[in-house]
Amino acid sequence: MVISVVIPSKNGLHHLKECLPTVIKAAENTSDKINIIVVDDCSDDNTYSELPMLFPDVICLRTTNEENGICAAKNLGIKANNCDWICNLDNDVFLEPDFFNTLKKYMRDDVFAISCCGYVAYPKFPDTEEQNDGVKLFHWKRGFPRFTENIKNDRLDLNKEYECIGGQGAYLIVNRKWYDLLGGFCNLFNPYLLEETDFLYRGLKRGGKIIYASDTKPRHKCGGTIQSKTNPFTKYLSKRNRIIFVWKNIHDSKLLLSSLFWTIINPTPKALFACLKMLPEILKKRKIERRAMKVSDNDLLKRSKAIEESIKK
Repeated sequence: MVISVVIPSKNGLHHLKECLPTVIKAAENTSDKINIIVVDDCSDDNTYSELPMLFPDVICLRTTNEENGICAAKNLGIKANNCDWICNLDNDVFLEPDFFNTLKKYMRDDVFAISCCGYVAYPKFPDTEEQNDGVKLFHWKRGFPRFTENIKNDRLDLNKEYECIGGQGAYLIVNRKWYDLLGGFCNLFNPYLLEETDFLYRGLKRGGKIIYASDTKPRHKCGGTIQSKTNPFTKYLSKRNRIIFVWKNIHDSKLLLSSLFWTIINPTPKALFACLKMLPEILKKRKIERRAMKVSDNDLLKRSKAIEESIKK
């Protein structure tokens, strides 16, 4: 089996110096072939020049000024070599030594993607494990989809395997056949945010299955690169990309009307104007998704509810 680890990085050399050695260690600890690829997304922190000297066995690529952003970076790294599975990592993620060995049992032909059980890199209390990501659920709230709710391991039977509706992009494992089928990550979501949510949702609507890997333990600095809670540009992208996601992927009329209603009563002019400029491309991709879908939006909402209720029992 060949696994490509793809790490997009924008001015993240300081993160890579700290986290990349753990990825290399995990790769050395498995019999599978692991290709580690860092894609420098037009950084100005000398990542592209320094990284090959620091980590000579790591493949280092660079996006162009004309085509950049996290989607372009991920697609560039994935297409750089042939593989069976893709391990998408953020540059601020630490891996445990047995990470790839633990994943093997989930890497099956019937699995579209693997959602990892993630932890906070620096928990509030020393020598404790603070879980950050569990079984992802799908809800609809105030006109937009929500994939932020997690059912964590303390509520699960860890002897069972669980499906989920979503995954954390910081450590997301994807079947290469499904990546090719979906045509990669959608550049409409550049420079970042919701690209993995869009990718996974498209796969689910085509009938794919996402499995939750409860025994993995990647650790994430959580916002170490984009500072999502304080960065004004990130807040703008969150609003813009949520609208793009709905216009592109949601086909249920009631959900669309709900989104329109909340967009009107809680307007975000800058984000909405940006989406209107992109409308021809959004509609073009929307048409592709409608033709390809095998599962409806409401079916996914019902599946999420069924997963939640089965765990409560």
